[in-house]
Amino acid sequence: MYINKSLREYLDDLASKKAAPGGGSAAALSAAIGAGLMSMVANYTTGNPKYKSVDAVMADILVRVTQARQDLESLIDADVNAYEKLSKAVHSAPKGSTELEKLYKEAARVPLDTCKICADCLKLCKELALKGNKNLVTDTAIAAILLEGAFFSAKYNVYINLKYIKDMEFIGSAHAILSPLEDSMPKLKEEILELCEDVISK
Repeated sequence: MYINKSLREYLDDLASKKAAPGGGSAAALSAAIGAGLMSMVANYTTGNPKYKSVDAVMADILVRVTQARQDLESLIDADVNAYEKLSKAVHSAPKGSTELEKLYKEAARVPLDTCKICADCLKLCKELALKGNKNLVTDTAIAAILLEGAFFSAKYNVYINLKYIKDMEFIGSAHAILSPLEDSMPKLKEEILELCEDVISK
């Protein structure tokens, strides 16, 4: 599992001529880094007398973002595993078979989960921009940028797998989740950056 290996090994394998890790795994890693930055901001806010009024809010954000980061760490490897299984089956299973359909769905679910976590985290990121420790405002901004980028990165991996799936209910469900987020995520990120820029300019 890559999560237990060195960052250098992961990046070397990402750059190599290997089927995985690839873009879906990289998206989950980027999102996990964004969530990690959010945890840092929350950690520097909770227990700080200057931010006593938002201590409970920050403590709640910290719990939720910590869980999100753990889930994203799992998705880094889940994407690798899903793609490796699919890659093998593409060369052995009959085209259009039930087995391939199942594996394409599995390969789509992983980046879809990444997308959903990114959306949840970005909402919390706005709370950090409004109430978090202002000395870490750039970390909040960077987290927002990473989360939006990871969302759109993972989205493309969902769509490339949907291309080979026949189950229209599954496809419709994925689009129902992603379509509204494609509009709301950039707007929310810009709101967060504006809040952060206001702090920086003062």
